[in-house]
Amino acid sequence: MARIHPFHVLVALETYKRKRGIQGKLRWRPDKDVLEALDASFYKTFKVVEPTGKRFILAVDVSCSMSQKVLGSVLDASTVAAAMCMVVARTERDSHIVAFSHEIVPCPVTVDMTLPQVLEEMSTIEMGATDCALPMIWAEKTNTAADVFIVFTDNETYFGEIHPAVALRKYREKMSIPAKLIVCGMTSNGFTIADPDDTGMLDVCGFDAGALEVIRNFTLDLI
Repeated sequence: MARIHPFHVLVALETYKRKRGIQGKLRWRPDKDVLEALDASFYKTFKVVEPTGKRFILAVDVSCSMSQKVLGSVLDASTVAAAMCMVVARTERDSHIVAFSHEIVPCPVTVDMTLPQVLEEMSTIEMGATDCALPMIWAEKTNTAADVFIVFTDNETYFGEIHPAVALRKYREKMSIPAKLIVCGMTSNGFTIADPDDTGMLDVCGFDAGALEVIRNFTLDLI
């Protein structure tokens, strides 16, 4: 049980709901009791997620294109983003969840919210451009301390006049924090945001259980 992450249960739940796997011809009729058990397990597994002790700023793309499926997954990008917001809200203290709108705006996710409630909250936010430099610019302006910035988007890894690597370096200098940046392009099969000479930046294409492990290890300086 201790090794089961909410993401793993969510994949199992959504796969079971689909009545068939991603590959192969196997089909089934979902049982109500099994669905309820998987749903209950999803929320129970949050209790066994080990906190990293880091301060996170999660920046979430709330555009319509987040309804696309994550590469090789039954989950859409918005569902993965919502689930990861829940993980951080429930396990990591002194963390902030924001969304890309006309500017960076708060995305209020509380510890008692369900996944549908988080998705509903995200859907009420007016969408804007996914500028991957904005989380650092916002945090610098507001003097918000963060050890790790994570951007969850589909394949919109846009940035404006300031490159994310430059924004990150400016943030580090002002706040005297060796902050890291992770950009998750969940429906992308290739993009480049991270500065290859900066060991504190990471690009993630797609999203699966392996990505979870990489993000955690990167956050904890294990890789």
